[in-house]
Amino acid sequence: MTKSGKLKSKRFNVRRAAGTTTLALLASLMLGGGLSGPAQAASFQCGKRVSSSEKLVCNDPELSSLDDKLAIAYKRARDVTPDTAAFEDDRVKQWQWRQHNCKDKACVVNWYNRRISELDADFDQGTENQVTVLKASLAEQNLAPPAQAAVLRIKGDAGSLSMQ
Repeated sequence: MTKSGKLKSKRFNVRRAAGTTTLALLASLMLGGGLSGPAQAASFQCGKRVSSSEKLVCNDPELSSLDDKLAIAYKRARDVTPDTAAFEDDRVKQWQWRQHNCKDKACVVNWYNRRISELDADFDQGTENQVTVLKASLAEQNLAPPAQAAVLRIKGDAGSLSMQ
């Protein structure tokens, strides 16, 4: 066998061995439950050191879904808040309240629904504030009305951002 034939043969064997090893590893993980570790909530890692309310979330699909919704509402509200430090302080206080007070599913569901509503309201208020600041900035620039309208269209919904 030529030298290049030996190299091709070795490459083929290495590839086959790597593929076999990968398949064996995946099979052992799947059969041994290695891929089914603790659940993952959107806002925290489910594991050994979790509070009673976190255990409820980790073990309940409905609560886990609410946690996913909370994570989205939180990000949206955080992105438009004018005071990130106060926003973060409020997040910590709200989280601590739930950790110390919610011991059953009903309490956790109520907490999630209330918190998501609060964050949605924060998002709406933050968006309104951004629109107000944008309109004031455009007014200070003394742009012609068509230019102002063009900027408003580029920045967002022209209906809610129209100059009034």
